[in-house]
Amino acid sequence: MFQSDREGPARVFVLDIATRAVRRVGPAGDWFDEDPSWSPDGSRIAFASTRGGGGNLDIWIMNADGGGLVRLTDHRAPDQDPAWASDGRSVFFTSERDGRGEIYRVWLDSRKVDRQTSGLARAIMPATSRDGRYLAWSSQLLIGFTIQLLNLQTGELRTVGTSGGACRPAFSPDTREMAFVHLDVEPSQLEAVTESGRRTLIADPRLWAYYPAYSPDGRYIAFSVSPEHHAGEDWDLAVTDAARPGAITKLTSGPGNDRVPDWRPTGRR
Repeated sequence: MFQSDREGPARVFVLDIATRAVRRVGPAGDWFDEDPSWSPDGSRIAFASTRGGGGNLDIWIMNADGGGLVRLTDHRAPDQDPAWASDGRSVFFTSERDGRGEIYRVWLDSRKVDRQTSGLARAIMPATSRDGRYLAWSSQLLIGFTIQLLNLQTGELRTVGTSGGACRPAFSPDTREMAFVHLDVEPSQLEAVTESGRRTLIADPRLWAYYPAYSPDGRYIAFSVSPEHHAGEDWDLAVTDAARPGAITKLTSGPGNDRVPDWRPTGRR
């Protein structure tokens, strides 16, 4: 699954890797659907959308076929970057409802919203671990980015050991590794950090790399690549072998920006 503006406004699409067939999820309308995220059981999709009107992003969920649409947030500030909690009962997201980017959590049953972060730095792009232990996010202070890691069980907060600017954290299925975008080089690279070290995943001098996502079995990492960033960008989906990264296999091509890939959990079609 990914977001793309191949039809004009950003919408959510599903890609069958075996056939490379692409289908849109849900109807097309005069709105933007962004940042799709599969629920842990693969039955629902959380996403940010302006379909509520006014051009403002809120968090929504829908069934895998595009039906069963439910609006989770309704606030004048933009809510985006949804990331499911491991038990599927709540969704973390970024919002500027308190004046700048912070991480919040909305509960599906009550729609109650809890603020998760506070401090001098802007907090955006949340990611959760499959075992429910960790919440990570990108922290921006002035012009620099770092990755913050919160243990949801103990409350311990620490900065992940990256020597340069980093954003877009993504956990491996076993929680032993975290991929991220390394920003202190151009074009951007994908790297990963563990308790014992750090490794480079993708470093192609011809392509910007962004939006890492591990497959459910941990064998592959999906991401987006583009020959340019911002002006002239043309993002396509790609994949690499997680055990032997470096080689890039593109999954999409053509006009439109294909971004924010997310693998459907194992056992779902």
